[in-house]
Amino acid sequence: MTPGFNFPKDANLPDIAKWFQEHGITVLLYDPRGIGESEGEPRNEVDPLQQIGDLHDAVTWIKQQPLVDETKIALWGLCWGGNVTLAATAFDKRVAATITMAPMISTDGSAERRKPLLELAMHDRASQMLAGQSPMYLPYIDEDGNMPNGQEMAPEIVPALDRLGIVLENRISVQTYYKCLAWNLLHVVKYVAPTPVMMVTPELDETSPLDSQLHCFTQMGYPKELDILKGSGHLDWMFKDLEQILRRQFDFLKKHLEF
Repeated sequence: MTPGFNFPKDANLPDIAKWFQEHGITVLLYDPRGIGESEGEPRNEVDPLQQIGDLHDAVTWIKQQPLVDETKIALWGLCWGGNVTLAATAFDKRVAATITMAPMISTDGSAERRKPLLELAMHDRASQMLAGQSPMYLPYIDEDGNMPNGQEMAPEIVPALDRLGIVLENRISVQTYYKCLAWNLLHVVKYVAPTPVMMVTPELDETSPLDSQLHCFTQMGYPKELDILKGSGHLDWMFKDLEQILRRQFDFLKKHLEF
C-alpha cells in the first residue's frame, strides 16, 4: 500500500490498511524512500523510477512472508502512489491485481510555473555539483493549497493533519519536479494488462482531474474496472462512504484473486 505524493503513510492510510486486515488481507503499508519514517537522502524527494523499483523490492520481500500467498499479491496506491502502482504493475507480472485510488497521472502543473521551476532545478543541480550545496526545497503546499508546480491540493489538508497529530513535512525538493516531469505513466500503462486493475476516480478531483484519469483508464487493456465517486474530491471521499468504497475494492480483489 503506497501513500500519496510526498505524503507519509500515517497521513491517511492506516485506517484503510486496518479495514483490509480485518477482512483477511495482509497489508504492507510503508513510507516511500526519503519520506516519513523511511531512510534515504535527500529527504522529501519524489523520484518516480526509484519508487517503482522500491515497490518491486517490496513485492520481493512480502513474497517471502509465511502469511502471504505469493500468487495473490495486489498493489494499492493513492494519488501519486496510484501512478507508481500502475507502473510497477506494468513491469512486474508477479503482481496479481492492482487498485489505483485517485491516481495523479502527471505533475505537469501550470505552464506559467513550469519554466521557472525547471530553471530553478537546473540552478539547484549545478549548485550541488559545483559548490557542494544542499538540495533546494520549496513549500510542498502553500497557503492557497497549491503545490510549487501550480497543481491544486486541498488547502485544508495540512491543518487537518496537524489537528490529528500527524506530521507532514511541508517541504519538497526542487529536483522532485525535474524527475517527475521526465516520467510519463501513459507510456507504460498499456503493459498493465492482463493484470486486473481497478481505478477509483473521484468525480470532482481537484488535484488529478477526472479527464486525465479517464484518459489513462482508456489506455489500459482488460480486465479493468472503473469506480467513479460521484460528488467527491481528491481526498474527501475518506469522510463519506468509505465502507462502501472499500467493500467494492474487496469484491474486486476477491473476484480476481479467487479467495
